[in-house]
Amino acid sequence: MRAREIMLMLAGAAILLPQTLVADDETPQSSDCGLAQELSPRDQRMQWWREARLGMFVHYGLYSGLAGVYQGKRAGGEWIQCNVGADTDSYAAEALPLFKPEPGWPEKWVDLAKEAGCRYAVFTSKHHEGFAMFNTATSDYNSVKVAGRDFAKEFADACRSRGLRVGFYHSVIDWHHPDYDNTICPDLCYPKGQALMLQEKGIPRNQDSYCKYMHSQVRELMAQYGPVDVMWWDYSQGAAEGDRAWKATELVKMCREINPGVIMNNRLFNAYSLEGQKPEEFGSEEVRGDFYTPEKCVPASQDAVHDWETCLTVGHHWGYSINDGNFKSPSKVIQTLQECVSKGGNLLLNIGPRVDGSIPEHTVEVFRRLGAWMKVNGEAIYGSKPVLGTELSDDVWMTMVWDDVYVFLPPMVEETPSVPEIPAAPEETAAAVEAAEGDEPENAEEEYYVLRFPGNLFDAIAPQILGQPDCRVEMRRVEESGGDEHAVFLELRIPYSAWDNAVEGLPVLKLANNS
Repeated sequence: MRAREIMLMLAGAAILLPQTLVADDETPQSSDCGLAQELSPRDQRMQWWREARLGMFVHYGLYSGLAGVYQGKRAGGEWIQCNVGADTDSYAAEALPLFKPEPGWPEKWVDLAKEAGCRYAVFTSKHHEGFAMFNTATSDYNSVKVAGRDFAKEFADACRSRGLRVGFYHSVIDWHHPDYDNTICPDLCYPKGQALMLQEKGIPRNQDSYCKYMHSQVRELMAQYGPVDVMWWDYSQGAAEGDRAWKATELVKMCREINPGVIMNNRLFNAYSLEGQKPEEFGSEEVRGDFYTPEKCVPASQDAVHDWETCLTVGHHWGYSINDGNFKSPSKVIQTLQECVSKGGNLLLNIGPRVDGSIPEHTVEVFRRLGAWMKVNGEAIYGSKPVLGTELSDDVWMTMVWDDVYVFLPPMVEETPSVPEIPAAPEETAAAVEAAEGDEPENAEEEYYVLRFPGNLFDAIAPQILGQPDCRVEMRRVEESGGDEHAVFLELRIPYSAWDNAVEGLPVLKLANNS
């Protein structure tokens, strides 16, 4: 028998262990007495989001028509105005004639989200370029005036009709409005041409006036398209944050008054992560945000204390660009989702539609193949919690849903990488042989992937590979002794055929807990 042995360590030790697995909080997920646990207002509004685990991000705006090219030069994606340094008049002259959306696409975006297994979706109501994708009385620089389309309404209606929660991304930065004062933080990106134009025309900056404008737009979003489930702010830097730049306390209060259940990220303040923030400040339900937002990355370790969401592109850019590349495979996206939920977070996966509304083919393929995997393995994702204190080797991730444990098994590769080995015992006692519950399993000729848990980690029964009822997983207890040490392991032998039959070659092992 040739086997690949993987050791699961808990809190850095393989022998001295707690008696049971622990999920990401100390409160049980169910109660025998049948009494509903009392939740704080913040926990109440976060409950659906914590169970959803997967959402779609949609970046669509004037930049979509430019497709990463400005006056014949390659210049990025959604940041193209700043990258080329264009003032808003020059930018609009290039972009507006190209903005020709076709009907019906917001519904198709949401259909793809639904197919992929997403439970919520977030749409760019206004990106940094300042062009509103909704019906606003504050400015003519919007999709209704230009193209006769209220994309916020079309998107929200499509989400609700398909059972998805509705979110809006809204940029507090604005490269169009003349009152917006980027000098509060000179390092915060701003088109050089826009600054020069305002200077030449003698137009003063007035951040108080801009905040009134920005708050009015947000009020329209809250009132016209509600209930809004998520407000995804973007973004703060340096001194351009909080009350000084955005009148954040007032803004959050207004949103909650209109939509009491709305949840918000932390980007009204200068924080993509928890660095520089006190946890109690981050967790404030009034201002600091309900969740933090690592961008294009996953935290290095588990964080079950704070709510967080990784936002991720399929390629490099958020908005559509003909120059995009470095596309992620479906397998890579699925593994990122597995890592996120195993560490206690959500994944918000982006699409950047073309200007007509169509979605690039590779992005469609990634979402559909993710959906195929979710149809088989979604029970390991939705409502899951991380298993605290586990240090998993070889990209093996774990979640818990109620009392069941799910192990996301790593992909097989042609050349098996080196993996941690269990230290060899100087001698094997008779007890070790007796505890093996017999000789080699019946199908000893088959090659196995061997997974070992510390024996007192939990009482597992009924091992199975999701979606593969005929796949037999062998399970036995093994004792090993050497010197003064004695270790007990729960050993599972998974046939390699599980990978051959798994969607995207990524099988999930389910272990019921006999408790």
